[in-house]
Amino acid sequence: MTGQKVSKTGKFVLNSGHHSEPPGCVNSQSFGSRLREERERLGLSQTQFADVGGVARTTQHIYETDIRSPDVAYLEKLRGIGVDVSYLVIGSRQAAAGGDTLTVSYPALLNIYRIVDEFCVDEDGAPLPLEVRARFFQLLCASLKDKSGQDQSLDSLRNELRRLTGT
Repeated sequence: MTGQKVSKTGKFVLNSGHHSEPPGCVNSQSFGSRLREERERLGLSQTQFADVGGVARTTQHIYETDIRSPDVAYLEKLRGIGVDVSYLVIGSRQAAAGGDTLTVSYPALLNIYRIVDEFCVDEDGAPLPLEVRARFFQLLCASLKDKSGQDQSLDSLRNELRRLTGT
């Protein structure tokens, strides 16, 4: 889809829309560009990063160009080398301290990802678009903000999801 937007100089700029984010997206930067940024921050090549994630270099390229999104197993492997998975998914870095932060244990975070993978699929079982999954992830995290000391197992997250959706 082709669109136009006005630049700061007042001229129309042609925009192919190929890498543009939809309105209301989590962050104006795409998942793929955040993934590439994290890889470069760690000083790794696409091949090295792909090896850590257990995928081929071409698959890594596909992730970084937003053609396809990775699964939870890939993200778990990257977390092991210091990748900020919250930044990849949500689009903002975890604050060191502050009143508006949520501290989630690693097992609870994995359970949230598993719930997203379980529920954010279409009728054929294919993952929904990344933006939809990211919003779903944010919703689950936000619902846990006041329950940070409580159980965050798969069953409790499913129950929280039922509470949120009224099902």
